[in-house]
Amino acid sequence: MFLLIKIYTHYVNKEVGDTIRELRKEKHLSQEKLADAIDSHQVYISEIEKGIKLPSLTIINNIAKAFDVSLTYFMSRVEKKLEKSDTQEPPKNV
Repeated sequence: MFLLIKIYTHYVNKEVGDTIRELRKEKHLSQEKLADAIDSHQVYISEIEKGIKLPSLTIINNIAKAFDVSLTYFMSRVEKKLEKSDTQEPPKNV
């Protein structure tokens, strides 16, 4: 059970981070500009994008606002990525 939770958490972290990176690039924002927009630090944005950290729902909402998208839109993009991940092999280093 613990391994399944760890694998799922890995995928969630990765897909949230990938979605943030994609939207940030679509909006032509640097990590530093995004961090400033949500009153945070560039290092934290980098860690989120790399899947090292998972932001709270409040932070995700603030990031969505900085991108001028709804939280629902943001989470639907993450969900689509997770659905694709369901068909992949689990990571070996988790």
